[in-house]
Amino acid sequence: MNKHGLEPVVMPTAADETITGDPSMTEVVEDLSHRKALACYEIVKDDNRYAGHIIVAADTIVYKDGIMGKPEDAEDARRMLRSYRGTFHYVVTGITLIDVDSGNEEVLSDITKVWCKDYTDEDIENYISMAEPYDKAGAYAIQGYFGRYIDRIEGDYENVVGLPYYRIKKILENC
Repeated sequence: MNKHGLEPVVMPTAADETITGDPSMTEVVEDLSHRKALACYEIVKDDNRYAGHIIVAADTIVYKDGIMGKPEDAEDARRMLRSYRGTFHYVVTGITLIDVDSGNEEVLSDITKVWCKDYTDEDIENYISMAEPYDKAGAYAIQGYFGRYIDRIEGDYENVVGLPYYRIKKILENC
C-alpha cells in the first residue's frame, strides 16, 4: 500500500481462520478476508477516529492439488516445494473492503498462475535451510530468494506477493 502512496493503519485481528466444508480456492480466501475485515469493522465502527476510512483485509493461499498453508516444518516445506517443481500452481488472494461510515462491503478475489522451473533437490535443501519459507503460504516468497525458481506467471505479480493493488485501486477510486 505504501508503494502506491497510501499510508494504511495496520490493525491485526483475532478472526477465526478455520476452514470447514469443501470450499473452492476463491471461496476460502474471500471468506477469510471477509472475516478479518468484519473483525476490524467491529473494532472501529463506532470510533470517530476512523470516520471516512476504508477497511482493506486480505488473505492469500497457494493452491496445488489442495491448499498449501504455511509449512509446519522442513519436511512440509520440502513436500510443497517438490510439488511445484517443473509445473504450475495458483496463488489466490481474497480481498474485502468495508466502508467504515456506511458498512458497505465489497468482496473479491484474484488468481495468478505461477510456473516454476525444474529446480533440483539440492536447490530445495538450500532454500529450506533459510528462514524465508516458514512464514509464507506455500513455503515461498516470489519477491525473495525463491523468485529465481519462478519461470513465469500469468496474472498479477502483486497478487503473488499478497495484495493485488490494481483490484483495490478500482474500488477506491469509486468511493
